[in-house]
Amino acid sequence: MANLKELEKGLFDTLTVLKEVLPEMVVVGGWCPYLYARYLWKKPIPDIPSTTDIDLGVLETGSKRFEKTVYDRLKSAGYALERIYADEETPVEFIYEKRAMKLKVEFITSFETSDDTLNRFLGSKLACNRIDAFEILLQETVAISLAVDNTVLTVKVPRPEIFFYHKMITFVMRSADFKRDKDLFYAYFILKFHPDKEKLLHRLADLKMDDYFHAFQQNVKEYLSDYSSSGYLILRPFLRAWMEENAINQDIRDTFSGLFGIL
Repeated sequence: MANLKELEKGLFDTLTVLKEVLPEMVVVGGWCPYLYARYLWKKPIPDIPSTTDIDLGVLETGSKRFEKTVYDRLKSAGYALERIYADEETPVEFIYEKRAMKLKVEFITSFETSDDTLNRFLGSKLACNRIDAFEILLQETVAISLAVDNTVLTVKVPRPEIFFYHKMITFVMRSADFKRDKDLFYAYFILKFHPDKEKLLHRLADLKMDDYFHAFQQNVKEYLSDYSSSGYLILRPFLRAWMEENAINQDIRDTFSGLFGIL
């Protein structure tokens, strides 16, 4: 299995290929906790979670026109192609391959994003998933700087507070249990290591009138109210690398306790 350095190189290589169009994208998914910790918070956290997918959120590009589509950029860079459906030539996804390592490059957007964006910016052959509530991640972003070889890439990521909010809404919607569990762990990670808990909780409290806040509230209560809640069971395997078994329940309670005050 690839180590973290190799995975990071795959991410950075891909972002470099897409450098000219990064203003139209937001890095989302499992790379966010890693990028927050290393490049936004600059905190030395051991065993930062990472992923073998590169998930890129697509912003609305409207009437803008581009010299090359994202499809053309990745194809020209030699990325492997993989069909979504075995018996249909399109749509396709791209794969970053380096020796035995493979990173799938996936594009995601909201139902509010126009078909014109998908066709003229991404390219009509490239797969892009529209997902419920995804617009939350695209509305509030922060730019981080990544030094890659002899250049500096400016990359957008969702604000950590918004990433946390989105994960706590959508982790229950995931198609597989392991994806659900990982997303809850990402939410825990943000709450545990965010350098300004007061800022995080204040921003969440400001979202009480948001259409999705009720789902957020219900999920927190259902999964994390007490030791018998299923969220404790989900998180326990992830936390064994960081602490003794008999400390896990109290750590989860302490991490999420402030959240109940704003519900």
